Amino acid sequence: MATRIKQGDAYSLPVDIRLNDEPINIAEVAEVEFVFGDGLRKLYPGDVPYSTADAVFYLPLTQDETFAFPANSSITLDIRVKFNGGNVIGIQRMIGVGVADATSEVTL
Repeated sequence: MATRIKQGDAYSLPVDIRLNDEPINIAEVAEVEFVFGDGLRKLYPGDVPYSTADAVFYLPLTQDETFAFPANSSITLDIRVKFNGGNVIGIQRMIGVGVADATSEVTL
């Protein structure tokens, strides 16, 4: 997934998690951890909703959170999935998210 956001953006970033090229079976998932860079951490269930219609997690980002991302660079999104049986599997390929600088740093 090639993703680019701008500092100050506020929306839900769609994240598709696949195992063996198939969408993850949400019925087998106990928890999913999403970590941006060195610290912004969000969890499913709780912070991050899942759409069964799209088979996608919608990772919400606020303006304050995206303003904190480094301008004109990229950050990584690391994902780990804990299954109902207790196994934890990290997604092998971290997702790179490009971050564009914002001229205004005022929260709307």
